[in-house]
Amino acid sequence: MSTVEVNVSFRTCRRRPAELEAAPPKPIGPTPIARRIALAHYIEMQIEAGVFGDYADAARAFGISRARVSQICDLALLAPCIQAAVLLGHVEPRDRHLHAVGRHPLWTDQRRTFLELFPNVPLED
Repeated sequence: MSTVEVNVSFRTCRRRPAELEAAPPKPIGPTPIARRIALAHYIEMQIEAGVFGDYADAARAFGISRARVSQICDLALLAPCIQAAVLLGHVEPRDRHLHAVGRHPLWTDQRRTFLELFPNVPLED
């Protein structure tokens, strides 16, 4: 029986102390989901003002699909307390979380579902 010796060297990815200190600061400003909620209200406002005839016109103007415009505008239908929590930065949920909450037509059900997903987030009435 023969044996084979293999030398293996592992590289580590340890950061130097200077690299740890030079970490970029967290950006200041609205979160991406907060910007999408604001965009939802903007699109709805433009449709009411007659600038856009419908979601399809808005989709062409913004260069995105009609389905995406519909998804974004669904955020404007969330309970006001949930929108406020997101806009004030109390929570930064993903789109899928808010779409799961938005499936409920009643704001009380939306609030209950939201609190199940984010129990530590204060919701104002």
